[in-house]
Amino acid sequence: MLTAKADEILLKNGDRITGTIINKTGSTLEIKTDYSDKISVKWSAIESFSTNQPVLLTFKNKEEMTGVTETSPDNTLKIRKEGVYQSEPIPLSEIAEINKKFFSGQINAGGAIFSGNTQRQSYNLNTDLIVRGRDDRVSFGGQFNYADSKSRDSSGSKETVLNARNFQLYGDYAHFINDQWYGYAHGLFTNDRLQDIKLRSAFGIGAGYQIFATDDLNLSIEAGPDYVNVDFYDYPYQCQKRLPADPGACSRIKDRSNVAGRWSTRYDQWFWNRAVQLFHMHEGLAASDLFIRTRTGIRVPLWYGFQIVNEIQVDYFSRPAPGKEKFDTRYLFNIGYGF
Repeated sequence: MLTAKADEILLKNGDRITGTIINKTGSTLEIKTDYSDKISVKWSAIESFSTNQPVLLTFKNKEEMTGVTETSPDNTLKIRKEGVYQSEPIPLSEIAEINKKFFSGQINAGGAIFSGNTQRQSYNLNTDLIVRGRDDRVSFGGQFNYADSKSRDSSGSKETVLNARNFQLYGDYAHFINDQWYGYAHGLFTNDRLQDIKLRSAFGIGAGYQIFATDDLNLSIEAGPDYVNVDFYDYPYQCQKRLPADPGACSRIKDRSNVAGRWSTRYDQWFWNRAVQLFHMHEGLAASDLFIRTRTGIRVPLWYGFQIVNEIQVDYFSRPAPGKEKFDTRYLFNIGYGF
């Protein structure tokens, strides 16, 4: 019987760490101690460990077992389930995860308000959520951006000028064939009033390859066919103001639909003992026109899940509505919460 009131980690150099095991993902075991909120220990440095309460162990063959662990020699451990120890010690090398996270994600927000001689406001909200199963992964999220300013028209009256109003929503389902290869189905929806895009919708299937999948480093690539439909607003934004100088300013914009090729890359990595996380997302849709969206930035953890997020977002559309720019760039500085 275990009598210890805390989990105990025995290191290969003979040191012992007591506390509560939080989880193990990739090559790192996270432990909460009395003297630190959370510390990380390299999995390769651990000889064995024991727990005071049941933990969920996920093995490399994807089998799972819940029980109380006990140290054993030669880089192994034993599991007591329902009061009985396993007859065979389990090598630590066979353990893929401990207390696997089934849910993870983040929500971030930022904005600015100016008053007085300068009257302007801007807001940004974005969120991502990932749900994991044994062989499946579901991820979805989105973002919303809004900005306006106030100025005086030719008569001296104040008018509100829209500077940004757009959103993006996505959803992805992946089924893993093995640890790295998976098939996926996805959907993407975007709107941008200043680009005159009422709704861009894209649906597709394809194959993906998870190059790295750890708590510290993730890198995946995807490719497959998509069906893309771009539904424009009937008339360009504020076209009435340009009618006196341009009689064709309010001409209707023709919608587009195409079969496209899609590719995607997702990357994130922690540096300097998890002090900073670098991330990058790149997704492209190529048909008679080309649409690319990228997100690149850093996340800096603050305290108990709260974080600072600084990122650059670039969207490229090769055939925009008449009079619109091909590139849209956003520089965001947000505060959020990750879990």
